[in-house]
Amino acid sequence: MLVVIMRIGDQRFGLDARDVIEVVPCVPLLPAPGAPQWIAGMLQHRDGVAPVVDLVRLIRGAPAAPLLSTRIVVLRRAVADGGAPLGLLAEGVTETVRIDDAELRAATAPWRGPLALDAGGPLQLVRWTDLVPVGLREGVPS
Repeated sequence: MLVVIMRIGDQRFGLDARDVIEVVPCVPLLPAPGAPQWIAGMLQHRDGVAPVVDLVRLIRGAPAAPLLSTRIVVLRRAVADGGAPLGLLAEGVTETVRIDDAELRAATAPWRGPLALDAGGPLQLVRWTDLVPVGLREGVPS
């Protein structure tokens, strides 16, 4: 499986590349008045806009740092989740890796996906729905 790597602090997370539409630079976002703090803003994407969730703020409480490696990962949302794309703002989005199923270890907690160990160390595989809990997703504008 091809995995898009992103970092939150010193932790590495991987998203299945099949869920990713594209990875774009951290461009200026449109404001999202009244949205929760973890919404960084709205990304003008193709013919519409996509809400962008700041994963660093969501998980650590502080906004993502404006690094060269800070990117917006644009994801497909299921029709049940509004259908419109969703952006994830994360640091350290600079690479993809191919993970063999034999390298995967069982999850240590029910909300976590499998763990892979590669040359870069532990890599926690997640679905975006694992990073943005259902209760929070309901507040994401689409």
